[in-house]
Amino acid sequence: MKYKLIIPLALLAVIGSAASFADDEVSFGVGTGSLYSGLGINAALRGDSHIGYVAAGCLGVMSGSSGLVVPCGIGAGWLWTDLLTKANNRHGIGLYAGPVEYQYNKTRYGLGFTYEYFLLGVNSKGWNFGTTLATRRANGKARETLFLNAGYQF
Repeated sequence: MKYKLIIPLALLAVIGSAASFADDEVSFGVGTGSLYSGLGINAALRGDSHIGYVAAGCLGVMSGSSGLVVPCGIGAGWLWTDLLTKANNRHGIGLYAGPVEYQYNKTRYGLGFTYEYFLLGVNSKGWNFGTTLATRRANGKARETLFLNAGYQF
């Protein structure tokens, strides 16, 4: 499955191309959920009304045919805070591509729609909380996964 990395890498290219924005800064975060590809970390490019990130994390500890398994992967995403309201930059809506579940001894990748609340705003250090509804195709059918996001962005 060579295509499983195409979407996160394409989002990485988009994030990298936005690096020329003068008001953007690099930030790092730790937490759980889609912003961290499970339980993990992220590197982000954030501005006054957006945050783009690349994340690496693990979906949990599970038992497999050969004992305990720790499925991990990389993901990427982008959140905009000026889509719902321009009054503040605390409510982020965006997209996620990355690991969404572990099945048949493989980490499965998919796409997600994210809502995130930044306690002090997207351009400040602080806590964020939210949810992501992710989906992927399995045997011709859509399979959904719900992430609960909680983390701290430095």
